[in-house]
Amino acid sequence: METQKPGVSPIEIAIRYGLLLALASVLVDFLTRVAGLSVLVYGIVAGVLALVLAVVSIVLAHKAFKRANGGVMTYVQGVIIALIMLVLSSLVAALFNYLYVNYVDPDFVGRMKDDMTAFMERNRVPQAQIDESVAKFDDMNPTPAKALLNGLKNGLIGGVVLGGIISAFTKRKAADFE
Repeated sequence: METQKPGVSPIEIAIRYGLLLALASVLVDFLTRVAGLSVLVYGIVAGVLALVLAVVSIVLAHKAFKRANGGVMTYVQGVIIALIMLVLSSLVAALFNYLYVNYVDPDFVGRMKDDMTAFMERNRVPQAQIDESVAKFDDMNPTPAKALLNGLKNGLIGGVVLGGIISAFTKRKAADFE
């Protein structure tokens, strides 16, 4: 029995769609940063948009892979595509974040810290908890290596989780008798 060689590898699709996701993510993140949103609104908007972009991009990548491979994609191939896409995109996003907070808008973290402090004080949060939360903002100015490691970690976790969930719905095995 002869098996067909796939038309496109999962890695090819993952790199192509991962770079598109990275570009879209950086653009959306930049626009939300310059919109002047409060720290809470920025966090929610940026998080939701990042998730929607990732899900849509993974689904489109899976469709492209299946189209190029006779409509077939295994669960593992789907997870591999999502994992590579999100690792690539997260590394680019981490690099963008590092460049943005260190060179483009060095006051960004300070404004976010001030906004969060004011919000917590208005809501009568204990001073010890405010100090603890504000200290976390200092981690937003990491070294380039730490930024890339955080991006890699986020991409791996997101890729496995989102890839596993989405691939469960988008996989399609070959018919037994063709």
